[in-house]
Amino acid sequence: MLDQFLYTIHQTYPNLAIEDASLNQDGQYNHVVIVNNALVFRFARFAESAQTLRQETSILKAIQEYITLEIPNPTYVNLDSPTPEKNFVGYSMIPGIPLWREAFEQITNEAVLNRMADQIADFLKELHSIPLQHVLSLGLVNSDGRPYWMDLYQRFQAKLFPHMSVEGQDRVVEHFMNFLDNPERFAYEPVLRHGDFGGGNLIFDEQAGQMAGVIDFGFAELGDPAIDIGGLFGFGEAFVERCVGSYPEIEEMLERVHFYQGTFALQEALYGVEHDDPEAFEDGIAEYQ
Repeated sequence: MLDQFLYTIHQTYPNLAIEDASLNQDGQYNHVVIVNNALVFRFARFAESAQTLRQETSILKAIQEYITLEIPNPTYVNLDSPTPEKNFVGYSMIPGIPLWREAFEQITNEAVLNRMADQIADFLKELHSIPLQHVLSLGLVNSDGRPYWMDLYQRFQAKLFPHMSVEGQDRVVEHFMNFLDNPERFAYEPVLRHGDFGGGNLIFDEQAGQMAGVIDFGFAELGDPAIDIGGLFGFGEAFVERCVGSYPEIEEMLERVHFYQGTFALQEALYGVEHDDPEAFEDGIAEYQ
C-alpha cells in the first residue's frame, strides 16, 4: 500500500525527491505517509474522508493569518481524483510529540504547565475569534444545533442501545433529555471550532518545554466553542483552570462542556458500528454495558 501512495505522490509532484517514507494506518479517516521525516501526507480512506480533506484544506488555508501557534499549511494538494484513496494533502511536519495523557502526566514543572496552558488557551481564543463572516465565506453552517444532536441521539438509540444494559440506556436518555429539552443550551454564538481537540492532535516540544502546534482540523466546523473545551478536559480539571486565565470565557461554557464530554465515548462506539471498527466500538461502549 505504501508503494501505491508514493506512486500517487510522484505522479502529482514528480520533482519531489523521496528518499524514505513510512506508513501509518491507525487513523480512522486517513492513511498517513511520512516522507523524508519532514513531510506529512494524508490520504483519504474513503469518499467521506476525501470530502472532509477538501473542507479541511480550505479551512487551513483561510485561517493561517489568524493563528499564532503552528498549524498545518497545505503545500501538496491533490483532491480532485474520482478515486477516493488517491486524494491527498501534504504539508511540513510540526516537530514534537503528540500530547497523549501519558506524556502530559510526565510534565510536572509548574512554569512549563502554565506556559502550555497559556499557549493552548490563546490558540483556542484565536480560533474561536475568527470573524464570523470569514467563516461563513467558507460555506460552513452551524453543525452543533439541536437537529444535529437529536439525530445523533436517535442513531445512538438505533445502533448502540441493543448493545447496552438497561442502566446504560437510562443514563444516555437522561443525559440527552436534560440537554435537548432546554433551549438555553443552544443560545451560544457559533464560532469556528477545532472539533477534535484531544491530546493526539496537540504537538508538544519536549526540549523547549512548550507547545509546538495543533494538527488535524478534519472535524473543524462552525459550531459551539464548548466542544473544544470538552476535549481540553482530557488533561484534567486543574489544567483547564490554568487555561481560564487566558480564556476566561471558558467558565461560561462549562454546563455545555459537561454534556459534550458525556457523548465522546458514545460517538467513538457509533463510529465503530458505522465504519466496521470493532476496537473503536468496544472502547466506546464499554462503560454502558
